[in-house]
Amino acid sequence: MSRRLPSLLLALCIASPALAQPGSASNRASFGPDRANGAFLNITRLHLATLNAQGIAVDRNQRVLVMNEWHEDGASNYDCAVTRHLRNARLLDMDYTGPEELEATRRVAVDMGGTDIDLCTSIDVDSGNRAVISGWGDTGSGLSGFLVRLAASGAYDTSFSTDGKLALRNVAPFAGVQSRLNHVVAAGSNVLACGWVERGASRNMLVTRFTASGQLDTTFRGTGHLEVDFDVDGERSDSCSRLLVLPNGGIIAGGIVTGTNGQDAYGLVRLTSAGGFVSTFGNQGRLLVDDGTPLTAFPALSDLAWDAARDRLLVGCTLTIGSTPNGCLLAVRGSDGALDTSFDGDGRLGFRFSNYGVVLGSPLREPGGTRVGRLLMRDDGSFYVLGTHYNSDGDALAFGPSDIASLRLTASGATQTSGASVYGNDGVRFHPFDEVNQGVGPVTGRLIGETLIDATWYQGSPLLLGDRPRYPQNVFDHDDDGNLNEPGPIAPLVVAINGEHLFGADFDFDGLDRSTGLQPIIAVPSGFGHYCSVRHPTNGANYGVLSGGVGSDPCQQFLDDNPDLVVERAGLYSLSGTNWAIGTCDGNFISLRPGIGATAVNTAFADSAGQRNCIFTVTPNEMPIFARPYSGAHLSGSANQTQAFNHDPYGIPLDVSEFGQTPGQFAACAIDNYGRQRSTGNPATGDCGSTGGVNEPAVDIAVVRPRLVQSVAAGRVVMAVPRHVPQFAPAGMDPYQREVFVRHQVGNGRYAEIFTTYYAHTQDTAVRRGDTVVAGSVLGEVGTTGSSTNDHLHLSVHRHRNLSWRRSYEFNFSGGAHDRDGSVSAIDPWGWQAPEGVDPWAWRFRSTPAAGVERDNSGSFSTRLWLDGEEPPLPVP
Repeated sequence: MSRRLPSLLLALCIASPALAQPGSASNRASFGPDRANGAFLNITRLHLATLNAQGIAVDRNQRVLVMNEWHEDGASNYDCAVTRHLRNARLLDMDYTGPEELEATRRVAVDMGGTDIDLCTSIDVDSGNRAVISGWGDTGSGLSGFLVRLAASGAYDTSFSTDGKLALRNVAPFAGVQSRLNHVVAAGSNVLACGWVERGASRNMLVTRFTASGQLDTTFRGTGHLEVDFDVDGERSDSCSRLLVLPNGGIIAGGIVTGTNGQDAYGLVRLTSAGGFVSTFGNQGRLLVDDGTPLTAFPALSDLAWDAARDRLLVGCTLTIGSTPNGCLLAVRGSDGALDTSFDGDGRLGFRFSNYGVVLGSPLREPGGTRVGRLLMRDDGSFYVLGTHYNSDGDALAFGPSDIASLRLTASGATQTSGASVYGNDGVRFHPFDEVNQGVGPVTGRLIGETLIDATWYQGSPLLLGDRPRYPQNVFDHDDDGNLNEPGPIAPLVVAINGEHLFGADFDFDGLDRSTGLQPIIAVPSGFGHYCSVRHPTNGANYGVLSGGVGSDPCQQFLDDNPDLVVERAGLYSLSGTNWAIGTCDGNFISLRPGIGATAVNTAFADSAGQRNCIFTVTPNEMPIFARPYSGAHLSGSANQTQAFNHDPYGIPLDVSEFGQTPGQFAACAIDNYGRQRSTGNPATGDCGSTGGVNEPAVDIAVVRPRLVQSVAAGRVVMAVPRHVPQFAPAGMDPYQREVFVRHQVGNGRYAEIFTTYYAHTQDTAVRRGDTVVAGSVLGEVGTTGSSTNDHLHLSVHRHRNLSWRRSYEFNFSGGAHDRDGSVSAIDPWGWQAPEGVDPWAWRFRSTPAAGVERDNSGSFSTRLWLDGEEPPLPVP
């Protein structure tokens, strides 16, 4: 059926789902995966158990490494795992993977013969981008500290202790004794670590240094290790919590030790680079700082920071009295170990985060507990104190039980109240991150609590690692106890916050490296010629369309006659089969014509007589180039629950009688490629804007594992990454949606037809950006990741040329925001097969926005692209 439409007025609007906004203006919005808004949960497939965060580090290529516990739900084997993120943590680094691990994640298992419980405590990265990890585990006869080094690829570094793993129990000085390592520092080619070792009834502070090969470094004290004695009589329980390597190579170790009165005290040790005590510091290199509080007080040393300009050490600590933790800071002179009285008058500062943030007499938070986590020192002597604020009962109703907090203090211990360096509200910021709740959208006051675990610098901004429940209360039964009363499970939270903008450099990497190499070419099937549509850029009456045979060059014929003409469209058409043509002219004139061979082209041109600035787009009804997109046989019968392409980006009801069909029970906008008013899998809601497939320019094919997803044709992978979609992923699902985009080119030159196929929800990703594939190349395994509830293959096809309303279309992969606008370029690879009418997706949904705003120029004819026998069958309604 052909018809001429003298005019067509489209008055449309686009409705988009509201995206969660960051919970704090201090988040660095350019950090994190697409839509993360500076804060995201470091969770991947199978991450349904409570997995606490353990450490965070940044390598020389600005890749972020996050370490957390790892064990499968219900398993007794506890290890840890390191996940590497790149491009401002916008993408998972898919090449950082062990042989049988999760994508972008290396599971670290030392397994020293006991209960197979390995607890990692700290992570750092050396100059070769190798992660070094400290921890401790069960040997079956006690505890042993361990070190692990991973190669830049994520594999165990076999140049370190032969297999990348070093257990202290296997090092001669520590055989037969219990030990633990709490902190590791990569210092040049060496690895420094500290913790404790138990000798008889006493536990001693331990500092060790190993060479690049994993041997004790005998240039350090002649033995490679130091067990510190603070000259306290009786039994001791001394331990090192943190290490600090000074600019001159010297070392400071700090922890909690037994003081002279038998109480816990802060213990500090200053050493030369060779491991000798700096005798002027404290008592021959050892310094005890008693807190002077009763036995009911419990101190903890959390971090050390060096203020080089003032030659002093800052100590971050927490003093718990009763059940309330209180923050504390110590400023210690590096020369002699005395408290620096220029810091808050006496070298000590006790505080709570809730002491700050008072504006016009109204505090940001009611009084609550404070636990100090990390200190980040700036070159000018000011510094960040990062930790956890425990909300009062009243505040917990609005903010949850706890929040990560950041405080910026000057070198004197005060807040900056004026000038360019003012931070937050009176020096403090509280960071609630409710919007990262997966599958439930923004949540306020739902017993969400965040706890700081670690922090470091990332491109001039503080980068935080915390723990938080993956789901709030009443959302998900994570522990399978039959109720939803508890939040959880605990998952690592990664957050980048903006400082006070003292860093002027633009660190933001925006964009991705382009794929390299030539694009594989798919041969043009036999029986296709070339067509060309041209228009004069200023003379509206001068336009034309011309078709030619195989090998013809109609565009050049036009240009030879008039080089001022502009080529608007050029592509392939069937010489003897059915083609579709659309002619668009000024005044919203549209001509829609089908026809055999050049008939559609010629008729559409004849329709345009008397019009101005006309452009013609021609598409063959069939172009067989695609093989099946999955391994194995086609689905049939009741197993075939495939949902047909049924995209309606604007929620406009369609009269299906226009396509020779009888109206059915489903929403009129949910039609399939036969023009039927239904599509398997759609809800009978009548709501054209609902989810469930109504607004999806794709096909969901009901294949399940262990099927493989395969490329439908030769091409190049232009993107292959997980996309972070926590607000769309159902509870319990992996919020990283595995996606692969493959670009295909049919023919060469200006008449080439270019498509991209998009495959989503795969369980893994077998290809990488830039890879060349052929028809049948495995892209991954069928799965259910991201916005998905069951195994299936989401297949979408987009064309880049011969669009109805624009010359071309390209995806925007920059900044990790690799969304596609399906209304612009999506087509149905099964083609338009209704008894009557013209493919509505090609022309019906061009928007007419408000004055002064450009149209989105959407729409393209669908073409049947399947080779004979390769077409996945669509179910009959």
